Amino acid sequence: MRVAKSSSTLPAIDEAFRCGTISYSKVRAMTRSATPENEQMLLQVALHGTAQHIEQLVRKYRRAESLTENRCAESQYDARELTCYFDDDGMLVLRGRMAPEDGAVFMKAVEAMVAAQNPPVTQDDAAANFPGKTFPQKRVDALLALAEQAMSTMEEGLQSLSSADKYQVVVHIERNNEQHCSIESGAHHLPLSPATAKRLCCDASLVPVLEDANGNVLNIGRKTRAIPPSIRRALQLRDHGCRFPGCCESRYVDAHHVQHWCDGGETRLDNLVLLCRHHHRLLHQEGYEIVKHGAQQFEFFTPAGGAMPTALTPQFAAAEDAASETLAIEREHDGLGLEIDSHTAVTRWEGEKMDYDLAVGAMLRARMLGFSAGRWYPGVPSP
Repeated sequence: MRVAKSSSTLPAIDEAFRCGTISYSKVRAMTRSATPENEQMLLQVALHGTAQHIEQLVRKYRRAESLTENRCAESQYDARELTCYFDDDGMLVLRGRMAPEDGAVFMKAVEAMVAAQNPPVTQDDAAANFPGKTFPQKRVDALLALAEQAMSTMEEGLQSLSSADKYQVVVHIERNNEQHCSIESGAHHLPLSPATAKRLCCDASLVPVLEDANGNVLNIGRKTRAIPPSIRRALQLRDHGCRFPGCCESRYVDAHHVQHWCDGGETRLDNLVLLCRHHHRLLHQEGYEIVKHGAQQFEFFTPAGGAMPTALTPQFAAAEDAASETLAIEREHDGLGLEIDSHTAVTRWEGEKMDYDLAVGAMLRARMLGFSAGRWYPGVPSP
């Protein structure tokens, strides 16, 4: 119903949908936040991205939009809950919601307990073929261990937590714009209201990271080849994930020295790049190479010496028609003057990374233009 009702107010999206150049999944996501001011920008993202890009963009925009309301942090705190019940087979089912800053602390504690309970598997263990636990099972065991740890120390009373970088929750606050706050969560940043950020900063350690226009922030020379946590955080902020052309992995990544430390390379930001485990192995063992151009530009070469494109293209191979006969829907398209084939709705995405910060900022500016012109739209809160 939302998609149907929006067709009259979003003519460009409606026409692209009619011609088959964008899928229903993209239109469904866009109409959650589309207005005449941001329609063209959303349509360009839909043409050059995937349905997942649109879903992520709309989700991040709605989150950023809600943070502009003064009551957002209060409503999140009021909405916290934890419910538990035993289902038919006797298993305990937990379901909860936490404010972003509390959820980040909770996940840090669970991840630390998972790491403490599950040491790295040795070659002897792998050769013995010991049955391993799945990651959700490890989290359940970690949550149970946290409860047992709390029960064992309950008689001593509640104690304040001591800070340690391993369990640190990082809050980013721009120096010249305190309205831009976020919680670091892996390769992603969760938006945070300024009021919540100020509350957290009342009793927290500060990790200053000063950047220049090119992103060169830290350099510890050749003192050590181990990546300090401060440089690792700056590297995560810059790369957001694996830099290998076409790779979208953002969680399980390693820091790689472009000029190896043994060959005289320094442990500094412009000599480091994030790579996933698979592509890290390709560079060290399969003959792939990286050449640095400037502070943040990296070019990848195959073992044969050929330069790789910035994205893997083409993403989709040409496909043959599955049937030679003309279908009724094809005759209908011919009558409407539509040329729809196997390549009509193929995304123009070539593997490049989506800059969600830039896209969300553009949508927020378009939103304010609509307000300044005196236009309000269903589902969009007024300022």
